[in-house]
Amino acid sequence: MSEITVNDKAFFQTRAAQITLQSLERIRTKEVIGMVVGRPGTGKSHPIKYWRKRNPQVSYVWIECDPLTSCRPILNALVRALGMGAASHNMWDMKRAVAEALAKDPILVIIDQADLLTVRTFELLRTIWDEVSDLRDTDGRRGFPLALFGDLKLRQMVSRYDLERLRRRIFHKAELPGLTRNETEMILKTKWQGLKWDSEGFDALVKMSHGSFGWLNNIVEIGWDIAQRDGQVLTGKVMRAAANELEGVLEEIG
Repeated sequence: MSEITVNDKAFFQTRAAQITLQSLERIRTKEVIGMVVGRPGTGKSHPIKYWRKRNPQVSYVWIECDPLTSCRPILNALVRALGMGAASHNMWDMKRAVAEALAKDPILVIIDQADLLTVRTFELLRTIWDEVSDLRDTDGRRGFPLALFGDLKLRQMVSRYDLERLRRRIFHKAELPGLTRNETEMILKTKWQGLKWDSEGFDALVKMSHGSFGWLNNIVEIGWDIAQRDGQVLTGKVMRAAANELEGVLEEIG
């Protein structure tokens, strides 16, 4: 195969990326709660990072959740970002102080992978938003900009009866679409410069990546290795072998 140059720093203006960037701006300027959901790999985290780099003048808090993210880590992150000094041992005092600070300076709060949060933590965020709205005397129209990003199950979570109060305050909702054929081809040409494939290989890649940038990236990387060993372009056979190898790895991990 010919030599391939991998461009890992490229940002791809897919439909999902555009929706993410537009959502962040709308939530920030309207100072509301917004929710953006999408299947894994559709492009949530990368556009957020791109937005952060492109907007160094904008004050924001970015919290990337994991299974251990509960009320106190959220409060600690907000206290640090707002420059409030050492965190208090009393969580109620911390919550009130955070609300007062956000009422004075309603900076954007981005919660990535919010589907990992608990009902209690969602209610904490909703309570802070309500307190900020009350302190700013906006009649519930504005509080502070709170952007919730997550997997599709985030939408199911906020549909729960015990999160109805949060659901009624979400003023912006968006769902991210998967990659189209044109977007897939654009990414192939831009990220893996010099990479060669035939029509069968491309059709197989589109089908097996399921519109996911994550799946696309992994299948191409494995397919590239297979093609280098066999001296081929990315054919349908190579793509199917790459997908099978990837699924085998996932089964072993599972």
